[in-house]
Amino acid sequence: MKDFFCPNCGTKLKAGTKFCPNCGNNVSNLTSNNNISSTNSDNISRQTNSSIDSAKREAKATTNTITEKWNLNKKRNNTILGIVVLIIIFLIWGHFYYSVDNQMTRATTAIGDPTKNAGKYVTSTSSEVKINNKTVKPIQKYFQKYPGDLTTMKQKFEDGNKWSDYQFVQKGRAWLIWPRYKIQAEPTYITVNTDQKGMNIKMDGQELGKVTSNSDTSDNNTSDVNQSSTSNAAYSKSFGPYLPGLHTFVGTKNVGNHNIKTTVTSSDDSITMNNGISNDTAQSILSSVFQSGVDDNDESFVSGQNNTGYKQLVKMFDGFSDDDGISSYDAKVNVNSVTPVSDKKFKVNYQVKFTFYNKNNDDDDSETKRIQVFKYTGILVKTNDQNNNNGFKIQSLGHAKKVSESNEQK
Repeated sequence: MKDFFCPNCGTKLKAGTKFCPNCGNNVSNLTSNNNISSTNSDNISRQTNSSIDSAKREAKATTNTITEKWNLNKKRNNTILGIVVLIIIFLIWGHFYYSVDNQMTRATTAIGDPTKNAGKYVTSTSSEVKINNKTVKPIQKYFQKYPGDLTTMKQKFEDGNKWSDYQFVQKGRAWLIWPRYKIQAEPTYITVNTDQKGMNIKMDGQELGKVTSNSDTSDNNTSDVNQSSTSNAAYSKSFGPYLPGLHTFVGTKNVGNHNIKTTVTSSDDSITMNNGISNDTAQSILSSVFQSGVDDNDESFVSGQNNTGYKQLVKMFDGFSDDDGISSYDAKVNVNSVTPVSDKKFKVNYQVKFTFYNKNNDDDDSETKRIQVFKYTGILVKTNDQNNNNGFKIQSLGHAKKVSESNEQK
């Protein structure tokens, strides 16, 4: 409680005074009011302080809310900015990675190296051709063997041109944005020629089928062609379509209880897989020695002039020359069959038709013709000498067995 003044005379009074000492005025009620006022003042003070504290708390809460919203917006803005930056980086990367030149470099490099997976860089004009890392290996093997062709092909592509069976073309889009380019290969049909009817053919380990003389078209898009008897390969069959490239072909057949096998690696669309020798080749070799000039053909025989067959022919032709009853003669060879005995030895069944001419007398132009036909079973072998008769030589002519004899008068 505080000091106060007497309302009657104005004398200053101490707190708690009930009567003014100067004028006797009763001031007890003022003391009570003063207490109430003090109490009210304290209450007001407390209320004011509470209001201030509440305002401070509300202000702080508002500040915190604003700060949280700011931080949230800042985080969202940073995320959006990061996404935009990533998109820009991705677009810049794609622009260079999927440029035509870079795609061409990657594709041509891959198809020149069989150790790389190149299936994704190759396409074909035919839906019948399977495209995967395995089926494009022959293309890779070809360009690995012939890198000059790979360089030429790339130069053609750079000029916008086609090279051989290949062309660089757009095929779809990458990420739905950039044009995707691939090497497009024209499919090919491969014709296998052989002297063995029924030879089973595999290409790159894949079973293709058998080569026969049947001219019908089979269900697997292959066809047989029976070639003329003068062809080095009497039978042929086309298979396909397949991707071009360097393919390995294996032909097998059981002949005379002997399993024969021929392997050819080629990039051509027509290959010959004779099991060593054709009828025509055998006939050509034998025809060349059944002539009067056999002395000059000793290189056609195994061991040359020491070969028994060679000596046999020399003796026979010498006998013809010494025979006064023979004015001239000729010999015609006809090969009936060639059967492999082993991979390098072949049994040849053939006939020789000898025609002997003799004038009846000097004043007469008439002529007697004597014809003799002999049957032989000889042996031809394949050697490492490729300079004569494709490496084949006569090991044995075989024993002559007369088939027929006749005389004609001209």
